[in-house]
Amino acid sequence: MNTGPSPNGWHKAETFMLCPRRRAWDWYGEQEHGKPWHSDATARGTLLHVGLAHYYRRMQATQQGEDPEQWYSPEVAVSLMPKVETNAFDAITMQRHVADVHIALQGYYADYAMEKLRIVAVETVVSFDNIPGMGGPGQPTAKTARIDLIYETGNKLYFLDHKSAGRITREHKWQYSRSGQMLMLRWLGAGLGKRFGGVILNLVQVGAGGKKNQRPSLDSVPGMMVSLPLSLTFWEAMRLQFEASGLPPEMWPTVPSEHSCRGRYASRCPHADKCDVAVPPITQVEWPKFDLDRTVADYSFRTT
Repeated sequence: MNTGPSPNGWHKAETFMLCPRRRAWDWYGEQEHGKPWHSDATARGTLLHVGLAHYYRRMQATQQGEDPEQWYSPEVAVSLMPKVETNAFDAITMQRHVADVHIALQGYYADYAMEKLRIVAVETVVSFDNIPGMGGPGQPTAKTARIDLIYETGNKLYFLDHKSAGRITREHKWQYSRSGQMLMLRWLGAGLGKRFGGVILNLVQVGAGGKKNQRPSLDSVPGMMVSLPLSLTFWEAMRLQFEASGLPPEMWPTVPSEHSCRGRYASRCPHADKCDVAVPPITQVEWPKFDLDRTVADYSFRTT
């Protein structure tokens, strides 16, 4: 099953907000098919997503009277990932974490064996056509998202998002409640009215020497929700204009901060070494021009 990024997901905007030049290097890297991109953390996350996708798709098949054996078991699906990966670096990176993900899945089955869920959708891609200022003529393209799992219980629909973690902490709920990715899911769910139960963070600890799982319900954070359309419209307009500008990454703005050059996992930006290298000064540059008045005018507040 495909558990990769959606076509126009949150993370492109997020990287640009974090540092435009980092997005520039990612943007040019995306044009080079087959280029390695996995770190240990992303490899663990990818393998876990594939395993849980097959676990819940087989559960859905059983509920619908279909043969679950038409889908790989989670363990087989995880083990196959390094074998079908065409980039040798990424294949080796993933292979290092297959055993840890198998262990994490066994703990997951034990913790949630008795849950009663009706599986509505697994790894489904949605488009956010109802965010003001996006998706219309002359506006940034509507954002998309891949919802890991939609399930029903107690006459409520829930959106579940899988996250692997080296070690689960109390901060995960606070952090992800304020993530644009989760805010977008909550925006989508608001359209379901009273039937929407909320966004659930499915935390699975992988590789920390112990099995641990948590499922916190994320906070609504209304102050973030009301400004989501303006934030997306503002940053997406700039990102798309820079990507269309033809400027080399060296000429995209940086955010020279210890918080952007080194992430919260104490790892350096993957492009830090490129930024450290001096480049010849370029004095005649056609910078992208932003119509900020129009951008703000396109935005309308949504308070519900």
